[in-house]
Amino acid sequence: MSSTAIVRYPKDTVLFLQGEMGESAFIIEKGRVLIYLTKDKEDFPLSVLGEGEIFGEMAILDNQVRSASAKTLDDCELIPVTKDMLMERVHATDTVVRLLLRVLLKRLRSQNDLITREPKKEFFSTQVVQQEDIEAVKKIKLESRLKDAFNNREFVMYYQPILDFSRDKIVGAEALIRWFPPTGEQISPAIFMDVIESSSFMIPFGRWILEECFKDLKGIQEKSGDKKFSLSINISGKQFSQPNFIEDVEKMRASNNLEAHTIKLEMTERVMMDGTLALDTLKRFHDIGYGLSIDDFGTGFSSLQYLFRMPLDNIKIDRSFVRDMLRDDKALAIVKSLIYLAQSLRMKVIAEGIEREEEKSLLKALGVEHGQGFLFSKAVSLRDFIQLLAAAKK
Repeated sequence: MSSTAIVRYPKDTVLFLQGEMGESAFIIEKGRVLIYLTKDKEDFPLSVLGEGEIFGEMAILDNQVRSASAKTLDDCELIPVTKDMLMERVHATDTVVRLLLRVLLKRLRSQNDLITREPKKEFFSTQVVQQEDIEAVKKIKLESRLKDAFNNREFVMYYQPILDFSRDKIVGAEALIRWFPPTGEQISPAIFMDVIESSSFMIPFGRWILEECFKDLKGIQEKSGDKKFSLSINISGKQFSQPNFIEDVEKMRASNNLEAHTIKLEMTERVMMDGTLALDTLKRFHDIGYGLSIDDFGTGFSSLQYLFRMPLDNIKIDRSFVRDMLRDDKALAIVKSLIYLAQSLRMKVIAEGIEREEEKSLLKALGVEHGQGFLFSKAVSLRDFIQLLAAAKK
């Protein structure tokens, strides 16, 4: 955390008083600081803080008056921490973390109020914060519900075919998660995947996805008689950062007798920018023979250095560009640029979200090798996908 210069305070300096508005917190570099409450002109000590500790942050975080006073017990050296510096970091945290922080501050203030018998008005009572609390509680409830759904086997893997344009043949598929609660109404991944990916639950959930995908890929290859049929599987940053991830994936692959080149590991630009991907991990996957792909390319802000340094095989052009390229010259220019970039880096291009024959024809003319979208098929269950392959052979 960046900070201003050290400020020296002599012994017995009152740093702030109970009831004042707070403008900064402090980090103790040297000396001791007493935190105390005052009632009927009598001081009640709460704690003595020493080197490395921070104080005065409560009034900054909940935008209320100081709930206690502070004074130096020794000659002290303190680093002021401004309100902007603290709030910038608070606002960057998860909504659930902010909710827990507000609850904790409320309880601390309530304890102080019991001593002073001076109840304070409710803090963080604005409509915006109340709505944020509602959303945070919903997120906690959803995560709990997701774990129950996982244990109840409510999640199912669906598969959307990927076509080779040169042969008009289905040569692969993308694995997509679907949630079917007991009500029977499908819940969109857009609602729940961000919650899963931001939690530790992503590790067991991701492992289950890989197990299901490998098992299903083996079944597809056996029933279609095509040992080269490939499957694209979305991988989160949390999975890539696991120390034994490569070994676990290799065990699953070996148990299903699959060739590494038939498995495509997909990641988003956001995952690359998060810094959770170790370059050596990707290189090891690449050296084994796995395909590596960027999903939804062009929608993020990744640096070109990632494309240059990482052993990527495919780039998937996001559906938003495909959808708009026939009616928007800017979208078409972006599509052309992405294709040129991929070809220059010796990467293959897969276009997502193809819904019209005109889109397919244009993409093919521009040099796109593979595509997927509703023009060919939506994502379907394993049984329906195998039937789709069988029908395509006739």
